[in-house]
Amino acid sequence: MRGMGPERSIGGMGRSFGLGRHMRSADDRPSGPITAGQLKRMLKYFTPYWPRWIAILVCLAVISALGIIPPLLVRGILDDAIPDENVRLLYMLVGAMVGITIVSGLINVLQTWLSETVGQRIMHDIRTALYRHLQDQSLGFYTTERAGEIVSRVNNDVGAVHQVASRTVVDIARNLFTLIATLIAMFTLHAWLAVLAIAIVPTFYLPTRIVGRIRHRLSMLTQEQYAELVAFMEERLNIGAIMLAKVFGQTDADAGRFSRRSAEVADLNVKQAMAGRWLFMVLSVFSVAGPALIYLYGGHQAIRGALSIGTLIAFVAYLTNLYRPVGQIANVYVDLQGALAVFERIFDYLDREQDVRDADDAIELTEVRGNIRLEKVSFKYPRPPYLAHVSDVDEEAIDDSRRALEDISFEIRAGERVALVGPSGAGKTTVTYLLPRFYDPTRGRILLDGHDLRDITQKSLREHFGVVTQDTFLFHTTVRNNLLYARPDATEHEMYAATESANIHSFIAGLPEGYDTVVGERGFRLSGGEKQRLAIARALLKDPDILILDEATSHLDATSEYLIQEALEVLLEGRTSVIIAHRLSTILNADRIVVMDHGQMLEMGTHQELLENGGLYADLFERQFGDAINGANSADR
Repeated sequence: MRGMGPERSIGGMGRSFGLGRHMRSADDRPSGPITAGQLKRMLKYFTPYWPRWIAILVCLAVISALGIIPPLLVRGILDDAIPDENVRLLYMLVGAMVGITIVSGLINVLQTWLSETVGQRIMHDIRTALYRHLQDQSLGFYTTERAGEIVSRVNNDVGAVHQVASRTVVDIARNLFTLIATLIAMFTLHAWLAVLAIAIVPTFYLPTRIVGRIRHRLSMLTQEQYAELVAFMEERLNIGAIMLAKVFGQTDADAGRFSRRSAEVADLNVKQAMAGRWLFMVLSVFSVAGPALIYLYGGHQAIRGALSIGTLIAFVAYLTNLYRPVGQIANVYVDLQGALAVFERIFDYLDREQDVRDADDAIELTEVRGNIRLEKVSFKYPRPPYLAHVSDVDEEAIDDSRRALEDISFEIRAGERVALVGPSGAGKTTVTYLLPRFYDPTRGRILLDGHDLRDITQKSLREHFGVVTQDTFLFHTTVRNNLLYARPDATEHEMYAATESANIHSFIAGLPEGYDTVVGERGFRLSGGEKQRLAIARALLKDPDILILDEATSHLDATSEYLIQEALEVLLEGRTSVIIAHRLSTILNADRIVVMDHGQMLEMGTHQELLENGGLYADLFERQFGDAINGANSADR
């Protein structure tokens, strides 16, 4: 047992919400190479849109076929129309060149619209799947991942998928069609010149491979550093953090930290860009060598009369259609390596297993009386995923840090108020996490009206729970929307009745825009008492059968405390209630009190019974309230 100290209080909660049992590492999770399975998994998001992909490929094939005609028209102008002084043929060939350009442009517009639409839909599918998967994660996931990192993956990483779907894949197909059409035309014109032209193509491969690997590594590092930057901004650029920075004089230090992170991202982007530039430089040297050889060999052939000038000019024109696609395909490969690195990060989140899942035969809970029974419940917080990759760790220390409850058994009868009290770290909050099944017990079971919680669907279970926490969370929207979040179909009358019961209606009505007033980021425009009463009104609007209450009035003024206490009495009436108790009145009004310490239940009974037992509760009560009660008794005398 820990020694008794001044930090031990009845209901005293270290505001860790049980999160202090989780550990973080500054190191990123290692990433492995892209596998065939991941490539197949990536393509799964593309296949639902196969009709559009066929249309895109048809457009690209037509554009590529039309692209080989202009050099042939130029050959006709130089070899036939001009030497023969055939003006009519000249007009026809020039008109055909203009017409082909117009038709190709129109088809290209259609193809761009199709590819952009498909790219946006694929990005939407992945973003939605990722968001829903993240919603299903347990609280443990959000204790080991920073909000900025999560937002970065949903926003920036998924956004990079659009580049793959709408540009990279399309560019690959376009360039392949162009290459095929160009090679057919070149071999038709002059086979030996064609062989000479393509002889230099293999020299594009080696630099592409080298730069591709470098680009893949840099892309991973860039995404990770950018996620760090976004996480830093998410944490520091809000009103609470800004106030803290100003009060403690840390604005310059934070700006320096931001600058260093931003510089790292900038440097990595420069390295990425330069990796591509070096490739282009090498490719440009090779692409110039091709036309030089053609002019050398073709020039000799033209001097000997074995090759017409028109054919030579047309052939050189085809070289652009040969080397440009090869160069772009090489660049596409480099970009694809970076894109696959992004998919790695997305799949990393999608592969995170859910700690809490519905059983295949889970039942829908329709009616609840509110009888709760914990039977030999033990619980350890899940092992953080990153530790799977860390070898140099103290397994015993980690295991001990995760242990939260040990062999807890007690019952809460329907309509009963039960207060959880004990020092910080006793396991009170963990109990409140297990009841609505944010986590499942490691051992033992929790029954609601005789049903094991694991046999009930999570959605139907939580429909019967209401939670009011000490740290009230409000969205950056109107008062009305914050209230209706608990019950979107509530009527105006029901909403007003809830706020009246919570002693907050008059205050809301007096706001500049009444219920349509925006409360600010996390409700910062409201005082602590106003936010708390709004949270109580939100819970009343839901009208839950079971209420979990982290009662928080110790830091409020007397008026706010009185108003909230009145509202709580309305909220608690007739409901099964589990309360992490902070106030003496709440403890005294509880039907029974559960005393916890070190994850174990030490005592349970009424206030008077526990005082008479002379155990931990009596000691805690005397330390926290003894002086005040003795002072009040002296004043009465």
